[in-house]
Formats: sequence, structure tokens, C-alpha cells
Amino acid sequence: MRSGRQRDQVVASRQDVVEAMRGLLRSRPFDEIPVEDILAVSGVSRATFYRHFKSRRDVALRIYEATLERTMPHFLLLADVATGRLSAQWWAHEAVGHYREEGQISVLIHGLAATDQAFHQRLRDDRQQMIERLAPAVPAFGRAVGEDAEARRQRARADIFFMMLDRISAEVTLFAELADVPDYEAVLAEQVAAFITDN
Repeated sequence: MRSGRQRDQVVASRQDVVEAMRGLLRSRPFDEIPVEDILAVSGVSRATFYRHFKSRRDVALRIYEATLERTMPHFLLLADVATGRLSAQWWAHEAVGHYREEGQISVLIHGLAATDQAFHQRLRDDRQQMIERLAPAVPAFGRAVGEDAEARRQRARADIFFMMLDRISAEVTLFAELADVPDYEAVLAEQVAAFITDN
């Protein structure tokens, strides 16, 4: 049985690996980050890395989970956009800023969804949970709850809405230096407003 100090060290070394990869993803794509670079930045040994994670993919999944936790409060603000307390422009501006700050993490999530069936299903499940959380406060999401034909169709619209957000996040991350980022932000605001206010 591990002591409290040993448990703390295990948690700390696991977090060191995650933060090392997160930092590396701010400047490089996932495919260009070997385990050796993660070890060098995190300061953990290869044995410690593999004690915590089976592969770089496992680290990527942990990063996704942490990113979802951090972004959830922003997505829940869509309820305030629906009531007019916040503007879609403000929401879109903040979302784009968050995506750009995350660097290659948005691209990683988008790429994993395209190549890993289990991860793709996880994203779908997470989007469905988001729809259910927003349903009580946002009519566009509320109409997506249920099993009748119209609810299924609205759920597909909501799912596509979230996929569009995922795609825009990857786009502004990949091309963050381009002058057209404000145009993406403006179009995102238009799309958010159109979906959220659709009665």
C-alpha cells in the first residue's frame, strides 16, 4: 500500500507528463512529438511514463478530458446567449481566443476523431451530454431531446453545430497567423446566433 507521499508523487508525475505534452502541443502537431520529447520536458523516466500511460494516445485522451473540463463553462454560457444576456459575438470571440491558446490540442482532438473510432464515439457521446445539459435553458437544444423524428433531426442539427465548432477550432489553430481569423470569428458568431435563436 502506498503512503500519502507516494500517492502524491504518482499523481504529480502523471500530471507532469500531461503538462509536458500539452506544452509541446502548443507548438507542434501530435505526430511530431515522440515519447522521448515528452520524457525530456516532463523529467520522468520511460518506466514512469509507461506505468501511467500505455501510449501517447492515452496522454492525448487525458488532455482531451482536461480540455473538456476547462471548456464546459464556456459552452454552458450558450444559455446566456440564448436569453440575450451575452452576445454571440462575445461568445465567439472568447471561443476563438480559447482555441488559439490551446494550440495544437484542438487539431489533436479533431485528428483523433477522424482516425480513431472509439475516440470518435467518445466525442459523439460528449456532444450528446452537452446537448442534454443545455436543453433546459436553450430551446434549440431542448428540441433535440427525445426519440421522435423531429427530436432526432434537431439532435443531428445540434451535433453538426458542435462539429462545426470543432472544425473552426482546428482551422483557427492551424492558421492563427492569417488575417482572416476575424472573419472566422464573425462567421462563428453568425452561426451561433442562428442556431441558438432558431425557434
